[in-house]
Amino acid sequence: MNDQSTSRYQNPQLVDQSLADEDVELLDSEEETGPRLKPVFVRKKDRVTVMEREREAVKQKQAELEAKKMAEERRKYTIKMVEDEIRKETTVKEGDEPSLNDVNTDDENDEVEYEAWKLRELKRIKRDREEREQVERERLETERLRNMTEEERRQELRNNPRQVTNKAMKGKYKFLQKYYHRGAFFMDRDDDMYKRDFSAATLEDHFDKTILPKVMQVKNFGRSGRTKYTHLVDQDTTQFDSPWISETAQNLKFHNNQAAGMKQVFDKPTVNKNRNK
Repeated sequence: MNDQSTSRYQNPQLVDQSLADEDVELLDSEEETGPRLKPVFVRKKDRVTVMEREREAVKQKQAELEAKKMAEERRKYTIKMVEDEIRKETTVKEGDEPSLNDVNTDDENDEVEYEAWKLRELKRIKRDREEREQVERERLETERLRNMTEEERRQELRNNPRQVTNKAMKGKYKFLQKYYHRGAFFMDRDDDMYKRDFSAATLEDHFDKTILPKVMQVKNFGRSGRTKYTHLVDQDTTQFDSPWISETAQNLKFHNNQAAGMKQVFDKPTVNKNRNK
């Protein structure tokens, strides 16, 4: 016994194996000493899990039946709506189709109807004749103006000034005031509405913007689409790096020979003397 214990302590693997065997024996002994329950038979109808499963199956089956019933009712309702719509369209078409019974002229006076038709026909003929005469007058006027000289046209315009309808009022714009165009449609019809002052200030234009700081005296200040300058009167926009500004031989030739206002219009005195002779 002593030799066996001595060899066990000398070998660590044997020590671990013996400790594991002792733990297993202790667990087995504890399980054997603990209380054990008596197995009791439970009938199928008394089992809780089975009853819950059956109840869930019944609920699911009822839900499926209700869904089928609702789908069937919805299908019947849709069919009924389609039938009613077709019936209405058929009734409207039958009502729109003219029949001989709808034409009843027994209560009408033929003489009165004939006089009314004759009046309408005379008005139509008169309107057509006036339109043709207006087109002919415009054609003759255009032809007459084309055959006139420039001096005769100016004299004609002075004698017969053009009549301007809906002449706009010339108002005074404030500093940085927004401009609104009054439009170009329907200006041939004289109306007081088109003669209003469209240069009046609106919204933020009522304020005096001259008292603002210099950096804020621009349109749409603080926005991405703001203007860079207030106006170009005090700004030098000359591009000195432009090819048109550089003094090259080609640019000088172009300015001297073809540019406006650069040609020599004065003659030498000797040339004028020769012409006078």
